[in-house]
Amino acid sequence: MKGKFWLGLAAGLALGSALREANRRGLTQERLDAYYQRRAANYNATDQLRLFGRYPRIEMRHATMRLADLQPGDSVLDFACGAGANFPYILDRIGPTGRLVGVDYSADMLAAAQRMIDQQGWQNVELIQSDAATMQPGTNFDVVLSTLGLVVIPRHEQAMQQAWDALKPGGKYVIADLCESERWYGRPLAFIMNVLGLFIITDTSRRPWEWLAARAQGYYREELFHGFFYAAVGKK
Repeated sequence: MKGKFWLGLAAGLALGSALREANRRGLTQERLDAYYQRRAANYNATDQLRLFGRYPRIEMRHATMRLADLQPGDSVLDFACGAGANFPYILDRIGPTGRLVGVDYSADMLAAAQRMIDQQGWQNVELIQSDAATMQPGTNFDVVLSTLGLVVIPRHEQAMQQAWDALKPGGKYVIADLCESERWYGRPLAFIMNVLGLFIITDTSRRPWEWLAARAQGYYREELFHGFFYAAVGKK
């Protein structure tokens, strides 16, 4: 029995490693384009996905806003903004005197974001279609943030650097995303996340908060939803 156990464990670890590598290789711009073209129209509705009586993505967005501590009149960059799921939270805090710039690679996702902007009548939002790794959104932002983007952006560290360069000294940099839970019960579920990553095109083995921790002052990270989400913040 012991031999079978160790054999099964070794096989599971090997399969998990293979799935991780498949996810990394599968994060191509072509696959992402096709995926978000299919998902754009109803992407934001995914926030209503309920798990164990909770709404993890909504909890993540609230944590992001709390760490960002947005103020009326702030200038905000939301990179990998997608269909604009963060926009209501941001604009409720910065008000009409603030400024929001949303950057995303997908024209379909930005079209969905623009429909929301038109419906709400927001006049202080600018959308830019660009690869986040080469974006030029301007400079002197009070806050830059990204949610659910750093597990999918092919060159995510370059995108983080571009956003860092756009942030003014003393400004806040906030990221929030999926990740692999470090809790004891999270290890087996990481295998499931790796399998799902093949279909929803994510790489949850990335640890972008380490990039931020190495550069930012006052760095802070908190685990969300049993460690499968996180939110982190630091100042430039």
